[in-house]
Amino acid sequence: MTTTLASPDAPTRTPSSWPRVLWVAGAALLVAMVVHLVAMVVLDGPVSGPVSLRKPATFAETGWLLCWSVAAVLPRLRTRPWQRHVVGGAVLAFAVVETAVMAVQAWRGVPSHYNFTTPLDAALVRGGAAGTAVVFVVGMVVLLGVALRSRGSAAGVRLGVVGGVVVVLVGAATGMVMISTNSGVYRGGIGSGFGVSGAYFGPEAATVGPDYAGFRPATAGGDLVLPHAVGVHGMLLLAVPAVLLAGTTLAARTRLALVATMGAAVGLGLAVLLVHAFRMLPLEALGPAGLTLLAGCALAYLGAVAVTARAVLAGRSPAPARE
Repeated sequence: MTTTLASPDAPTRTPSSWPRVLWVAGAALLVAMVVHLVAMVVLDGPVSGPVSLRKPATFAETGWLLCWSVAAVLPRLRTRPWQRHVVGGAVLAFAVVETAVMAVQAWRGVPSHYNFTTPLDAALVRGGAAGTAVVFVVGMVVLLGVALRSRGSAAGVRLGVVGGVVVVLVGAATGMVMISTNSGVYRGGIGSGFGVSGAYFGPEAATVGPDYAGFRPATAGGDLVLPHAVGVHGMLLLAVPAVLLAGTTLAARTRLALVATMGAAVGLGLAVLLVHAFRMLPLEALGPAGLTLLAGCALAYLGAVAVTARAVLAGRSPAPARE
């Protein structure tokens, strides 16, 4: 009997129920997103602001994409049972609990962020939102270690997962800065929001400026919401394309180059946004150099995605021989 080594591009087929759980949870969160968007339209609710139903819809969107991204990635990595439990449990807790907290507060008609008005509000912010965020970071660190050690996986997949997790961790760190200052608008200092209670400490409308469904170009300081939003989608931006590429007929070197291009584009674009924000400048103050860099990053990323999509649509690689 002839034994054939499995291709590194093939799924590791590690026995686990976590991908299935995450696919189902993601589907439920997708439904929750649609329900809240429909309710916002039917009830003629505000699109922006601290009590908009867009908030739970936005968190549900992040949650279902994250769940499905990790569900697609896990079978491609060599994991131990405890690693799968930590990663899967952390992603599930973060996606579901964060969305639930946003929904509860939105339907109560009170702010979900930076709200310590009552013991319930404080518990939801500190224990629900911030608490599951910390658990999520632990899960992402474990996933990062798994990806770095998965030598049997394709190089492009490893790079995509490592890059995606790093971007997610940068987005999480940005979120922690926001929590520590009780504001998505950076005006200097970190940690000023710790220990406060008894009121809503979010930024005033004048500080936020015009809010176009989350895009805020004229903040009175640096906007951390946009880089945070980019960061928490890191798995979708980098890991998922890498997994899709692994099933195509493109040469391994080409797949690796495409993933590297996407990683460099996302990383550089995120760096530009963060440097600008921590200089306490609004997005509308981006100069020609910054705008050119962001435009170049966007074009490079979209170009790599277009090549990826074309390769995926062209057909998948033949199934690898089994032992």
